[in-house]
Amino acid sequence: MRIEAQDLTAGYADRPVLRGVTLKLQRAEFVGLIGPNGAGKSTLLRALTRSMPLQGGTVNLDGDPIHRLSAREIARRIALVPQAEPTLFEFTVREVVLMGRHPHVHGLFGEKEEDFAIAARAMAATDTLHLADRPITALSGGEHRRALIARALAQNTPTLLLDEPTAHLDITHQTDLLSLVRRLSERDGTAVLTALHDLNLAAEFCDRLILLADGRIQADGSPEEVLTAENLQNAYGVSVQIGRNPVSGRPFLLPSPPISRQAGEETLKVHVICGGGTGLMIFTPLLRQGFQLTAGVLNRLDSDEDAAVALDIEHVSEAPYSPISRESLEACSRLIRGADVILITEVPFGKGNLANLDLALEAQAEGKPVFLLGESAIESRDFTGNQAVQRWNQLLAQGAQSLKSVSEVERKLRALVSATSTTRQKMTGSAT
Repeated sequence: MRIEAQDLTAGYADRPVLRGVTLKLQRAEFVGLIGPNGAGKSTLLRALTRSMPLQGGTVNLDGDPIHRLSAREIARRIALVPQAEPTLFEFTVREVVLMGRHPHVHGLFGEKEEDFAIAARAMAATDTLHLADRPITALSGGEHRRALIARALAQNTPTLLLDEPTAHLDITHQTDLLSLVRRLSERDGTAVLTALHDLNLAAEFCDRLILLADGRIQADGSPEEVLTAENLQNAYGVSVQIGRNPVSGRPFLLPSPPISRQAGEETLKVHVICGGGTGLMIFTPLLRQGFQLTAGVLNRLDSDEDAAVALDIEHVSEAPYSPISRESLEACSRLIRGADVILITEVPFGKGNLANLDLALEAQAEGKPVFLLGESAIESRDFTGNQAVQRWNQLLAQGAQSLKSVSEVERKLRALVSATSTTRQKMTGSAT
């Protein structure tokens, strides 16, 4: 086993990105890491190489705990091509690629003839040999990408981690690169884990796919097992048509055309209580699903208020750094009365916006479902002297559902739409 990760948690002090991720990568395996933006793909690749500290869990590299290995030993076993890398100095491409040989260079004698030969082969394989004497700062985006991949190949490791290796590459170089990586896996037994946005490329070249969403593995298996309409709907919030490549037989994806809602077709009106940027993660996915949104009370100059304006979401706003006025409360109460569901994000609560929780309690008392989105404890977001905690716990005690991810919210809302439609059909049938 090249890499074995168990129950990984990683991210930033105030925001974990990965939550309980467990995976294995074996010799001669070409695995694609897929998932929407922000799913945690780059964080996972960095965590597997110890370039990002773990908040929990373990990583074993060839059976050895990675935290016991030196940086040089890790670099002899894993080569990582990051998603982006600034070019601060005008090294030539040859010098950059030779940096991949540093873990193997001993003493004060520098690179040997063999190291130069390995670097030349890596440049030839990535179509960068003709750029060898060019400054890295003078390359196009695609050329720069290929130079970094050549450096990783020159590192000559049994495990290769690639973060969006096909970014900035034209279709010829995309195909050439992934074909090269596949040959390394098949011929040399290299274990490859690569993050890819293009799902059709992932389906075509990879032996196995890992679908990451909301910091967790949602699916792990063959392309046929992972690339299902349900999995992609849950992870990306988009409908796709799945066919077969007539040549390879691999799955081939096309976005489904936008669905035009007919008059009278069932949907839901969702009122979102958010703020401080916590609504940004939920607005677009829910709008894409066809749900009608309202929001508030929001403070002007808040990023969520800016997003609501940009997305044409009806909302109520209040002056910056001001408590919610009676007029704003009444206006927001009207929006909530017209909603079917109340959704509260991981917004911090202070004296200024505490009244939003009172509005949610009133809506709940009228029979409206309340969803609480997020994983952070309310205690860490309560700046009201425990008043927000009391209201939050009251919502939970009275039936509010705690949901951990955007995809979980989408599933719950779709289930409500289906249940509402079924109930109305039964009522219509009994009336006739």
